Amino acid sequence: MAGTADNYVVEAVLIGPCKIYADLGTGSGQWDGAPDVRLILAADGSPDATQNPNARHVGWTQDGAEWRVAPNVLNFTPDESQEPVISRVQAEEKVISGQAWQVGDMDLAEILMPTATRSDVMGSKGLTFGGASALTYTSVAVIAPLEGDPTRFAVFHLYKAFNNAGLAAQLTSKKPTASAFAFQGNAIGTRAAGDRAGRYFITNAGAQS
Repeated sequence: MAGTADNYVVEAVLIGPCKIYADLGTGSGQWDGAPDVRLILAADGSPDATQNPNARHVGWTQDGAEWRVAPNVLNFTPDESQEPVISRVQAEEKVISGQAWQVGDMDLAEILMPTATRSDVMGSKGLTFGGASALTYTSVAVIAPLEGDPTRFAVFHLYKAFNNAGLAAQLTSKKPTASAFAFQGNAIGTRAAGDRAGRYFITNAGAQS
């Protein structure tokens, strides 16, 4: 009787560093790519400038980034059973999190503060905040080369997201400021079910293949 082959594949192991990009797509809000059109990368793994003319690199981070997709499941257990017999998905968590260093970059700060308004006045670059109720969305991706083949890349892309962790700065001489971020993915209701929030993929040989 034949056994099952082992599956130890170096190329399937993800190790950083990674890079985080926001404002993907042709605009600066939610992803506007058509169905079956993914984020295109340049040869160096960065977002293609033609498809993503406004893309912004988030810059240095404290410990890279973590992404997560997890369903919130409600289980139903009858009196006659010790285990659930029905499970239903109630929600789905989709988030890219980490800690950003470059909070003095107002382009980045604008992305991290989804209720702020850009205000460059009197020889300054800055933001105003307070009283806004509408969220500004962006499209965010984490991109990292594969350990066994640096010409190929792993990509986790949220189509429509906002930073749900705000902007914070602890100013001390002991360490650089690191503002926690958590880009929460929301659905784009006009897209097909199963493809409303994002895409996780690994490129084939050649970043644009």
